[in-house]
This record gives sequence, structure tokens and C-alpha cells, in this order.
Amino acid sequence: MREVHLKILQYVSAVGIFFFVGIHLLVSHFSSGSPTSWASVVSRATSSGWFAIYIFILVFGFYHTLNGLRTIILEFSLSQRAIKVLDWTLVLGGLAVFGYAIYIPVQGF
Repeated sequence: MREVHLKILQYVSAVGIFFFVGIHLLVSHFSSGSPTSWASVVSRATSSGWFAIYIFILVFGFYHTLNGLRTIILEFSLSQRAIKVLDWTLVLGGLAVFGYAIYIPVQGF
């Protein structure tokens, strides 16, 4: 049953990535003005709405990537102990990288 819940969350994260990256692309790259101009970057970096969008992209992206990697690795025949080690390694490693990745938008905000 646990694997079913993880797979459903995988699908939810895919929809979240599609939605939030789509918002980012539509507003940032297809609106008027230059998305890479310094003024545009600064206005997005100081906006709480953009901050939330970037955090959601990180959350959904990290879950989707790490769970996908876990699923690929589980295709090999692993013992229950190896699966536990894999799960904890991905969780702790993912949290460490997420903490580092979130540092950038937090400092910009």
C-alpha cells in the first residue's frame, strides 16, 4: 500500500511541476519585457508570489526526482535492509540538498 501512495504522490508532483513551471514560463518568458534584465530579476526575487512559486517548484521537483530515482534503483533485487538504507539516504540527502537550494531564494527575498 505504501508504494501505491508514493506512486500517487509521484503523479501529483508531475502535475505540480507542469503547473508551476508553466506559470513561470508563461509569465517570465512570454510576457512583455526582458525576463533576464536585472530589474525584472530583482522584481521577481522580491515578490512573495514568485518566492512561493519557486519553493513549490523545488518541492515538487525534488520529490519527483528522488522518488523516480528510488523507483529505478528498486528495479534491482534488493534486500529489505538495503531498501531501508536507500530510503533514508535519499531522504537525508534530499533534505540536505533542498536546504541548500532553498537558501538562495530565501536570501533573495
